[in-house]
Amino acid sequence: MMNGKFTQATRDALAAYQEENGFTLRQVGAQVNKSEAYVSRYLSGKPEGDIAAFEKSVADMLENAKRKRVWDDVYFETESVELCRATFNIIRQSTTMGLIYGAAGIGKTTACQRYAEENPTVIFFTGSEGDGGLTGVVDGIASGLDMRKWNPRTQKKSHFVKEKLRGSGRLIIIDNAQRITLRGHKWLNDLLDGKGVAIAMVGNPEVLDKIRGNDQITSRNMIKVDIGAIVKSNWLREAARNMVSAMWPEALADIELLACESARKQGHLRTLNMQLRIAIINCETPKYAGNYAKAFVAARRMIGADATDE
Repeated sequence: MMNGKFTQATRDALAAYQEENGFTLRQVGAQVNKSEAYVSRYLSGKPEGDIAAFEKSVADMLENAKRKRVWDDVYFETESVELCRATFNIIRQSTTMGLIYGAAGIGKTTACQRYAEENPTVIFFTGSEGDGGLTGVVDGIASGLDMRKWNPRTQKKSHFVKEKLRGSGRLIIIDNAQRITLRGHKWLNDLLDGKGVAIAMVGNPEVLDKIRGNDQITSRNMIKVDIGAIVKSNWLREAARNMVSAMWPEALADIELLACESARKQGHLRTLNMQLRIAIINCETPKYAGNYAKAFVAARRMIGADATDE
């Protein structure tokens, strides 16, 4: 039995949200605390129960998703992301191995994700702590291949992957490459030799230590790009200002200098992005309403980036 009026605009917005994100009815239901059957009836134009209360939950969920999408997009548009993209293109077109490295929080992972989304033939996986050896590397690459013809009883997975990639010209991007072990690196060298593929290893500066311990890698004419060098330029200050302008424009005058300071700390733009998200939510509470700087400093302390008192 219905309790309240059905709103077509809300139904259409929820349907569009499901389609755009590829969510199942069950996944949508979990986000609004309803069963998939309930969501199905609502989207079919035959809702039941307290419709007003349900649509209020839908509006809250959609607003939160919209805010998160805007915040995420802000973080993606940085100079370091563009430099990573350009380097990926060079590595890919040269069919060689390349290394992109720099401090955490300046956009390397974002660049990997975006480039893979924009280029569907790219194989992208992230190195896992404790699983960066031969098996982990092979499994990571295999996740981007059609493995239906592989017969584990007659052929090793590593051999099948090599043959599958031979002459393909595909680019393999490995994020958190500092987690790849020496054995994993050696197998990647073998994969590169004569197989017609390109490999981009992306990681924090410690990835250099792994490479220095591998004569096969250090002897190569590898492309190396230090993304961290950007942090030393004025770009970081401008990136911090742009992030605040897009995410929290009304607070820019009060927190611009504080934001630039946060962007130069460990974690850089990743830390600033999280700090801004928390500060914006802080300012929606009576304690910090209208006090942007106070909310921002409190957010910094909440994420452990600063122990300064308010």
